[in-house]
Amino acid sequence: TITGMMRRAASRLMASPQKLQLHCRSAPLTSCPQILSRHDFVCSLEHECDWTAPTLYGPTRLPVNQAYTLPAGIYHDAWFHTLETERVWNSSWVAVAEHVDLSKHGDVIAGDVAGQPILITNDHGIIRSFHNACGPFRSHSMEDVGTKTKGMEPLRTDCAMGLVFVNVNDEAPALKTWLGDLVPWMDDWEEQLKGGNLVATHRTTYDIAANWKLLIENFLEYYHLPAVHPALCNVSGVDEHQRFQGEGMYMGFATHPLTQGGTAIDPGRLPPFPAILAHRHETAYHISIFPNVFFSLYPDAFFRVRLSQNSPTRTLEHATLQTHSGALGAHDAQKILQEIFEFWDNVNTEDIVICENVQQGTSSPGYSRGRFSFRFEEPLHRFQNMIIDKVLMDEPTRYRIPTGDLSTNLVQLPKRILTEPPKVKESSVAAEQRAFEKRAAGAA
Repeated sequence: TITGMMRRAASRLMASPQKLQLHCRSAPLTSCPQILSRHDFVCSLEHECDWTAPTLYGPTRLPVNQAYTLPAGIYHDAWFHTLETERVWNSSWVAVAEHVDLSKHGDVIAGDVAGQPILITNDHGIIRSFHNACGPFRSHSMEDVGTKTKGMEPLRTDCAMGLVFVNVNDEAPALKTWLGDLVPWMDDWEEQLKGGNLVATHRTTYDIAANWKLLIENFLEYYHLPAVHPALCNVSGVDEHQRFQGEGMYMGFATHPLTQGGTAIDPGRLPPFPAILAHRHETAYHISIFPNVFFSLYPDAFFRVRLSQNSPTRTLEHATLQTHSGALGAHDAQKILQEIFEFWDNVNTEDIVICENVQQGTSSPGYSRGRFSFRFEEPLHRFQNMIIDKVLMDEPTRYRIPTGDLSTNLVQLPKRILTEPPKVKESSVAAEQRAFEKRAAGAA
């Protein structure tokens, strides 16, 4: 959608004359745009939409081959930003730190959740988080940790996949439930990511003039790769990408097999993580955990990005390159890791340029919604429906954990019975369409 929605932008109205009601808070309905089709609400940037109206999200609730994207206003509107801070960020398990940065007793770092300052610490091997109402974290001693002292209200905290998560409103399902089958299916990876074998070699921060959702959506669609990241396609080709989504609050896809393309991230330049399954030596997993983190697990290293949303039009990305301690002993390891970091830094910078352009493009009066590419954007459709679930807090779907894909071409989820490398099946767009329609008809 990031590149595609601008090409497919707005004014795609259905032939049906049936009109749907648009809810606006600051203007009478007669002042709102009148040319509304059954599948395309127009939410004018000139008026404040009622973002809590379920009918506004109807076009995105449709099956992906029929659905429209969320209204353009969600990337700009100040009221929606306030709404999603409370209903999306505060009610979710938000990634706030890398576990590798809290590996020993006494480690204390400052963080934030949707603008709220927090402290995260390792207290004798237990990761704890607190609201930070007392100023700089250096003023706190380890005697404070683990106690409920003035200015240090504890936050619900848990860890998985090498990340520290917090839930501000204390209402989200357990993190294990939130992640669903992701950790069980990736249990060999989980052992690598939570152990003391992990090493962070590079860190950087990006200050981006774009809404946080655009950055997630950019990660979740991969058909922009040939135009924007030709070097990446040499090792992680579009034809080798397949959806990778089971039950859980995550989105993603996998690349198999990775190829030797003469890039810095080619498999085999560093030894792979120890004890991961053999077929993972040729596979990359591109995963986004709702709402604010995405990463690509390659056999020997991974570049992970956590998002902090500062305003409707500004996001901070906190990126870390990590590998395992055994890789540091390889020949030219430091040089190779520097090249890997520079490669991912370049890829991420290319994506940032796209997202900042789309941030501007979605403010155009001529753009309202786009259409999904059903073959490539099912993860993005899944993400946008998670947003809807959380925003409509009065609906029974607020804490719904989505089920997995009805089918996946790479592996069968959630079962984890793999005795040989997964095989990629080629299928045409027409075949994908027929399969989707068949599944949709069966579900109905």
